[in-house]
Amino acid sequence: MRIWIQLTFICVVLSIIAGYSYSEGASPANIGPLVEEALRNNPQIQAAYSDWKASEYRVREVASLPDPAASYSYFGQNVETRVGPQENKYGLSQKIPFPGKLSLKSKAEAKHSAMLKERYEAVRRELIKDIKFVYYDISWVDRAIRITQEEKSIIEGLEGAAQKKYESNLTPQQDVVKAEVELSKLIDKLFILRQQRKTLEARLNNLLSRPKGAPLEAISAVEPVEFEYGLDALHAMAKESRQELLAANLNVQKADYERSLAGLDYLPDFTLGFDYIQVGAGHTTAANDGQDAWMGTVAVNVPIWFDRLAAQVNEKKAAVNASKKNLESIQDEVAYEIEDIYFKIESYRDIVSLYKTALIPQTQQLFEAARKGYETGQVDFLNWLDSERALLQTRLAYYKAVVDYQKSIAYLERVIGRDL
Repeated sequence: MRIWIQLTFICVVLSIIAGYSYSEGASPANIGPLVEEALRNNPQIQAAYSDWKASEYRVREVASLPDPAASYSYFGQNVETRVGPQENKYGLSQKIPFPGKLSLKSKAEAKHSAMLKERYEAVRRELIKDIKFVYYDISWVDRAIRITQEEKSIIEGLEGAAQKKYESNLTPQQDVVKAEVELSKLIDKLFILRQQRKTLEARLNNLLSRPKGAPLEAISAVEPVEFEYGLDALHAMAKESRQELLAANLNVQKADYERSLAGLDYLPDFTLGFDYIQVGAGHTTAANDGQDAWMGTVAVNVPIWFDRLAAQVNEKKAAVNASKKNLESIQDEVAYEIEDIYFKIESYRDIVSLYKTALIPQTQQLFEAARKGYETGQVDFLNWLDSERALLQTRLAYYKAVVDYQKSIAYLERVIGRDL
């Protein structure tokens, strides 16, 4: 009987040690292909891209002259002239804005188009961050399921050992009952974890624009990556790459062009025209009898409503100030986000290192000591069970810290607007 119990303990220890080399099975899903799939298929990305491309056509549109106007006049009662009656009149006119207006409109619209491009890039970065968050969460749930299954197998083995000891009057029935209660808790925990994975699968399928209920292969094991960036370097990257910052700066330039354009509205636009008059045959023998006539026209609008023009200029000035303040606000927010997430990454890195170098080895030693003590009767079943639970919970906490560390780096990439 004692030999059988010792063999059971050896199997338990081997199963825990084997759990450290975690694997999700054949052909696990990597994050790179998932991101590429999302960028290809996500409708939000496609909508932002179409908005950007549509704005590029708008730049050419506002830089063009307005359509010319053609006119036709019919004389219901002919106007008699010396050379004959006027019968029909044909006209063509073209409005020409004051020099500089079309150029400023084009520049303002180009800045707006560039803003939409940055918005498109921001949507891409946000999607990449969301994909990574869900990916890392699924990775942790998969590991938690695997570890909990290992724990369940261990408890089943301990329950069997306790039952044998109870039947041999070597241990109280309380040990058997405690093992059964612990086993029920693990079954409930597995149910919750699997439900969480289904929820995360649905979220990932939504981001990837996959059909509802599409199966998701196992997720690759996530390991902590090296992070060797300083605050100054991160602030410099954000200044060059953060999409919202770039868009806000472009908005300042756009508002400045629009303010200059409003000032040009004090100056008149021109309209050039040409009229051709069809003249009928007269009653003279002159050489120019019935000869058609033509004339050219020049017209200007008269901007005399100075209150309206002044209000328009003041509006654009206020818009410039608002865009500058908005830029300052975004700069402050980005700076805060960088420092906040940077210190979180530093903390998570220290926590991961602590678990890897101290807590896991220590709980492993505690588990081994409790195992040997239980074999020799120096440690009761509850203490042995607690040491086993502490080891596996420590492993779970380690993997959770790794996932939080990776998610923090993914969020930092969104904050600075580029991959690290």
